[in-house]
Amino acid sequence: MPLQQPSTFYDKLNRSLLSIVLIFLILFLAQHILIPVSFATLFALLLVTPCNFFERLGIKRGLAALFSTLLFILAGSVVLLFISSQVVAFKNDLPKLADLLLAGFNQLQAWVVRKFNISTSSVDEFINNATTKTLSNSTNIIETTVGTVSGALVYLVLIPVYTMLLLYYRGLIVRFFVTVFHPKHTGSVMEVLGKIRYVIKVYVLGLFIEMGIVAVMNCAGFLILGVKYAFLLGVIAALLNVIPYLGIFTACVISLLITSTTNTPGTVVGVGIVLLVVHLIDANIILPKVVGSKVKINVLATLLSVLVGSALWGIAGMFLFIPFIAIVKIIFDSVEVLNPWGLLLGEEPRSVAPLPLHKWKKVFSRKNKKSNPAVK
Repeated sequence: MPLQQPSTFYDKLNRSLLSIVLIFLILFLAQHILIPVSFATLFALLLVTPCNFFERLGIKRGLAALFSTLLFILAGSVVLLFISSQVVAFKNDLPKLADLLLAGFNQLQAWVVRKFNISTSSVDEFINNATTKTLSNSTNIIETTVGTVSGALVYLVLIPVYTMLLLYYRGLIVRFFVTVFHPKHTGSVMEVLGKIRYVIKVYVLGLFIEMGIVAVMNCAGFLILGVKYAFLLGVIAALLNVIPYLGIFTACVISLLITSTTNTPGTVVGVGIVLLVVHLIDANIILPKVVGSKVKINVLATLLSVLVGSALWGIAGMFLFIPFIAIVKIIFDSVEVLNPWGLLLGEEPRSVAPLPLHKWKKVFSRKNKKSNPAVK
């Protein structure tokens, strides 16, 4: 008998599950390191083209990486300054928004008392207990808020630095991936790296173009309706629209809530219609044409990636896990053993109609007969 028995299905399943758990555990525990590196990688892949342009002009690689990063920072600063100016103007209406929320809360309290026959004293007691618990945890809330703000500031410093370093050492990184594998796989590795660079560049650049088009349409619609803070709401809705399926809902809630404090109910309804129409145009025309990448991810995989990214990395994960899935699909499609997983992540071909169940049974029965000569 051999000293080592062949691994069974359950052994492979255990190893696969253990690997998946370890990957998710590493992603969660090392998020403060991986999030800025991931953003920097996406931006570096986008800035490779201008960096190559500067190098062709005779500029050294270090200065070319620095100039490309500075141009990107300048473009981002212009957008942030515009949003900040709109937010400063909006702060004057914050008391109105607070009064509206308080009135809505009082109406909700009256509805609960009337609908469920609960005494007002019981509702007040419940609210007081909840308020007391909230105040007792105020220190933790403040600490969490300060930590979030300080973390965002650290990211704003680290991401440009990582982006510049990735641009400078991009040749070394490519050689690393090539030398990791056997020399006979060099062509395949270079092909996969080229596909990843192309897909991510198309995705990120198309995402920025899509946000710009959606922001222009939102602002135009809001200006026609006479919405106050039309530019602020239009830009916020365009930024949130990047999050698939969940962003449009969040944008609608924020826009309708803010508009209701400064405009008439008819205008509020108009804002909802504008957001819905723009979203339909974006989903059916802009997104397929502008962001349409060579890698097609189905709706189920996209939604699961957003939810998993949100659970692991919060808001940053909701943005990052979409290109992650695209990269994973490229790798799955390039490795023959992993092709079924790439098929699972992709879209179903429209030209091929799914077979009925009884025909699938005939296909599998014919395969079994061919593979097993004992079957007549």
